[in-house]
Amino acid sequence: MAFPRSGTVDTQTFSGTKDFTFASQPALVNSNIGVGDHIQFTSVLFQRPLIVSPTTGAAGGAAITLDTTTSYVNTSGVASLGRFNVRGGKMYKLEMSPGYVLFSGATGSLGLQWFDVTTGSAASVGAPLLVNALTDASHENATGDLWTFYNPGGGQNDVFLLEVQIISVTALTSIGNTSKGLPTALVETY
Repeated sequence: MAFPRSGTVDTQTFSGTKDFTFASQPALVNSNIGVGDHIQFTSVLFQRPLIVSPTTGAAGGAAITLDTTTSYVNTSGVASLGRFNVRGGKMYKLEMSPGYVLFSGATGSLGLQWFDVTTGSAASVGAPLLVNALTDASHENATGDLWTFYNPGGGQNDVFLLEVQIISVTALTSIGNTSKGLPTALVETY
């Protein structure tokens, strides 16, 4: 008798189970937070499988990796700190929570959206999330989630670059706070 398998088996992944990478921006960020910049996820919290990708400078799962070593740039089509690398031929569920956002006034707002930045021109993925300042004295907010599904096409040897890009900003002071909430993202095969 063959050894019984346990757990969820996903034949769409390279590992036989759902691949995922759950990441965070581990500190407050108050630079590179203008329109066209992206959230700087730099820490992998959990991942499956626990292997290093063949993509240079990326750690994470077989179908999904996070670039944690390349210098930050906001140029499309090149590697950058905080960008996810996903393989083609699969469906992905993309989730992101902005954590704590601090504004300098009551008119503060932050627009975020997933983008495919594989080529020289960024392509939006899904609908945007708008985070507005609360109208209290602190002008902060820590609510809202950004979810979508994405199928990049291509084959399993094709690598696509995904990021959570800032698409609009007014009176933004900082993103993330170690005691009030940090941005997190979950990318998983679906």
